[in-house]
Amino acid sequence: MNINLIPQPQYVQTRETGLITGVPTWQVELHTPSADLRLSALSASIFGEVTETVISGDCYALVSTGLPLNLRMAQRVQGRNDGYVLILDKSHLEIYALSASGLFYGLKTLEQLLRNGNGSIPALTIIDWADLRLRSDYLDLRTVYPTFELILQYVAELSSYKINTLVVEYEDKLPFRKLSLLRHPEFAFTEVEHRLLLQTAYDNFITIIPKQQSFGHLEYILKHPAYISLRETPESVAELCPNRAGSFEMMAEILEEVASFHPDSEYLHLGCDEVWSLGTCADCRQSGLTREASFIRFVNRLVEKTVSLGKKPMIWHDMLMHATVEEIAALDKRVLVVVWIYGGHRMKADARQILHKLQDAGIEIMGASSVRCWDDNGDQNYPVIHNRINNILDWVELVQSEQLYGIIHTNWACPFSLGSPYGLFETSRYPAFFAADHSWNFHADTHSFLERFLGQFHGVLIEELPLEEWNDYVVTDYYQLIPQILPSITQNRLTAELIDAMIQFEIPAQRRSPLQTFLFRGVLSPDSEEVFTFLRDKYKSGYGDLMKAKQNMQTVLAKLLPPSMTELFIMSRFYRPELFEANLREIITDLAILDTETG
Repeated sequence: MNINLIPQPQYVQTRETGLITGVPTWQVELHTPSADLRLSALSASIFGEVTETVISGDCYALVSTGLPLNLRMAQRVQGRNDGYVLILDKSHLEIYALSASGLFYGLKTLEQLLRNGNGSIPALTIIDWADLRLRSDYLDLRTVYPTFELILQYVAELSSYKINTLVVEYEDKLPFRKLSLLRHPEFAFTEVEHRLLLQTAYDNFITIIPKQQSFGHLEYILKHPAYISLRETPESVAELCPNRAGSFEMMAEILEEVASFHPDSEYLHLGCDEVWSLGTCADCRQSGLTREASFIRFVNRLVEKTVSLGKKPMIWHDMLMHATVEEIAALDKRVLVVVWIYGGHRMKADARQILHKLQDAGIEIMGASSVRCWDDNGDQNYPVIHNRINNILDWVELVQSEQLYGIIHTNWACPFSLGSPYGLFETSRYPAFFAADHSWNFHADTHSFLERFLGQFHGVLIEELPLEEWNDYVVTDYYQLIPQILPSITQNRLTAELIDAMIQFEIPAQRRSPLQTFLFRGVLSPDSEEVFTFLRDKYKSGYGDLMKAKQNMQTVLAKLLPPSMTELFIMSRFYRPELFEANLREIITDLAILDTETG
């Protein structure tokens, strides 16, 4: 039996004693130094009868009822992140850990084994731990994102993949009280919903890091008449002037509210990336500071405010790339700088350069890969997977060589708030859980991930697929495989249907001689029978398939998004093809007749 787990454990030893069944019917004892409702709930969800006992010391254990505790087993993961030992034999089960999170992840591994084996598990020993202390996913609540009910499901799901941190970019979705004008009129969380989000994260050993942009990407704030005057320039709708009276006071007030909504969060991410127009207004020029010095001076004020709120501030690195050694020396050492570099042939070299620059200045650092980002394809319908896999692996290599303790695997919904949305969040689970696999285990097997993901996430057994040459498929083939294996998918089927709908759209819109690539010939040759016959034929085939794809996409999106988000996404994909169609109708006046003839 294959132990197709995600993340892949550090050490697994199976024993040839046949499969064990009926484990959920066993009576077990939960031993903890203090009561933990999270461990109680997860144990009760797996086993029919759980007896709980508080024990002295720092060990956590779950064992078959009546089995003597062997707490020395927990020492095998001493000094490891979230480590656990799981031992399963025909007659008994033992799970030991030195932390509540370690025991939780041991139970999650058991849960995954039971699900993958339909209740049957081989006798085995697993000794496992996380190579990274901080393993973060990212939830971007700009433009298009899941419904609240689905968000809660996704947050809970993260724990199955042993992700322990979630950065949430709320934008205008927080239930602001004092600054109520910042609340989105339709999609802002209620206070009850937000508390439920935080509780769901806590219940699954996930730490929420709130992200509050504080310098750039402030479209949703600087659009309000009360704040328009704080823009760097009237045209820079997203960027704050740091030298304008009122700029810091506005951000300080916002940070106070954000911090108050997250009393248990250690970090507060301030953003501060891509402030492209910084230094161009009269106030900045009159300050006498360089662009970088002006940036650092304002960041230091934000850092001081954040620390006063009991939070550790984070910022992105990019505005420091060209700062001098002397300028970086002025940066407040209480800030953590997250270096995000998502690709390019110099990715690792550029990352090391800025990492070393910051380390030499005594600045705490962390890395950030991306599971969904621009990738020179703003109209992507799902992540550009070969770039994302390479970027994740590059960062896994970097955190080892540079001895970093965490990676934030960013997941962008769009390039900026007013931009076209990328493919839906659901399409990003493949690279997100690939990142989780390698954040937990630096040496997880890349080649087997596709098979492990199809089994774990989609309930697909490779041996049951109608594929002749499985060994020819590689980790980057996931998206293109989905239409072929869709009939065999039993879990997360809606995600598969979404990916299939995107591919069915891409075929007529981008891949199979899309009309816009040769529409110009109708303008150049208005009297050519050959050209017009060709255009009529392409219209009949291409636009017929495109409209079918639109109907299919609308059906799938209606199950995942509220109506206004569905409308926005559909328009982002079909606005241009429909413009081309309108242009064609001006050139060829009998298309309405063709529509009638073809139905």
